[in-house]
Amino acid sequence: MKTGNFIEYALLLGVAFLFRRLPIRLSRGLGRAVGRLGSHVLKIRKQVAMNNIRRAFSKYSESEAERLYHKTWLHFGMVAAELSRLPRMKLSDFRVHVENDTTEFLQEIFSRGKGAIFASGHIGNWEWLGAMIAAEGFPFTFVVEQQSNQMVGDWMDRMREREGIEIHSRGSATKGTLQALKRNQMVAMLSDQDAGNAGVFVPFFGKLASTPRGPALFNFKTGAPIIFGSCCREEGKFKLRLEEIVPPPTSGDRTEDERIIMAIVTARLEADIRQHPDQYMWLHRRWKTAPPTVSADQK
Repeated sequence: MKTGNFIEYALLLGVAFLFRRLPIRLSRGLGRAVGRLGSHVLKIRKQVAMNNIRRAFSKYSESEAERLYHKTWLHFGMVAAELSRLPRMKLSDFRVHVENDTTEFLQEIFSRGKGAIFASGHIGNWEWLGAMIAAEGFPFTFVVEQQSNQMVGDWMDRMREREGIEIHSRGSATKGTLQALKRNQMVAMLSDQDAGNAGVFVPFFGKLASTPRGPALFNFKTGAPIIFGSCCREEGKFKLRLEEIVPPPTSGDRTEDERIIMAIVTARLEADIRQHPDQYMWLHRRWKTAPPTVSADQK
């Protein structure tokens, strides 16, 4: 166990304990203070975020890009406070803080008996989205990346599981995902991180980005519908939105068909980001892998 990882985990537990004990308004205020610390003092991954923002919004001035970077940290400071409260959240609590009119939509999707593939990105509060759907009685599964600090990752997974969410690691998720879909569950795959050479390259803010092909792949394997969704903060409350992504007729070229589906999903995500740019996690190197026709020094 690395000492740094243990210290990070201990600090997380302490702050999360405080977040849970405060009224939610004060908890969010503390979260914003933590976010302000991360952006102004620690400047965590600032260069990565600023590069991403400049690429996405090329017309932004430097001060506008800087302002968006700081606002993003304030948002995710509040998300951290909200995530910490999950062990104490009941369905009635979610209904106070989240506007949700998706019940009939989900009932129709699950009535098909094929499960569903939830495809989205790191926008808004995706943790509350999954927890609320599970609390409403619809089976929900997360495919998660392994965290650099495994203690932190295990803590997050325990909270998800308390909400009735099933967890599968991305590295060994194929069997678990197929089984979950067979059991008529919804499987969440956040598909907005660089997928290296294994991904499909689709436009994201006008620039090709390597994108995980998982949602399209499992759609072809199982016939499970692809659902795009988000849970963004609007006027003091979250608004949960879900919609089905209907793929166009297949071309016979599986790789091209997967690319088309993921391009549709990514375009839908981009539309939400443009509406709520401060609620998107700009901290990942989204354009890390260059397309095959672009040399590394052109990235």
